[in-house]
Amino acid sequence: MNVLFLFQITAHLLADFIFQPQWWCNLKESKWISKIYFYHAVVVFVCSWILSLSFAFWWAALLIALSHLFVDVMKNYLFQKKIWKNKLFFIDQAIHLAALTGIVYWFSKNQCLDSTSFIPINWIFIIFALIVCTKPANIFIRKFMEANDIISINENTLLNAGRIIGSLERVISFILIAFNQFAAVGFIIAAKSILRFRDLDTAKTEYVLIGSLLSFGIAILFGIVYQLIR
Repeated sequence: MNVLFLFQITAHLLADFIFQPQWWCNLKESKWISKIYFYHAVVVFVCSWILSLSFAFWWAALLIALSHLFVDVMKNYLFQKKIWKNKLFFIDQAIHLAALTGIVYWFSKNQCLDSTSFIPINWIFIIFALIVCTKPANIFIRKFMEANDIISINENTLLNAGRIIGSLERVISFILIAFNQFAAVGFIIAAKSILRFRDLDTAKTEYVLIGSLLSFGIAILFGIVYQLIR
């Protein structure tokens, strides 16, 4: 796995999820063009350039930011036209990652010195996985449920407490798996199941079960990947 590529994926997560306020997303969805798009593109550029650890990466970071801007504008245009509305999040992220991959590959082919090669890839992956397990995973799970009509696209059922609990359980589960403590992860899953056992609302229980399986699945997946690359 290319260290620079992993750094850039981490930069994408920071720019698109961690450092992008929800009100930016809401405003972009309500307007086809807005200055918020350009603010977000600047955030993408800064995150990408800083995490490249290379001054020479500025032009690649600029290309990533411009491609991100174009894709965001097109995504929200389609959103307002109600075209693939429930699937746009996944299409958007796939195109972002494809563009990022192509630009990083192009830069790597034309750059003799990799300034990130001295950093152990497992250290970077831990940071990357921990970021994934917080806000990005919360958004992915919500969008997955919306896309499959498990919750309404306008229904605010994933409350702040649920987001915090989900983030904590994924972070803890990833750390435990990274250190081969699979039994402890099983204990967490069992404990959460017991807490939900008395809930008589079938729809709510099924919603929580699907969310929990996706949540633990993300943590377990990244924990296993870490075991393979360390």
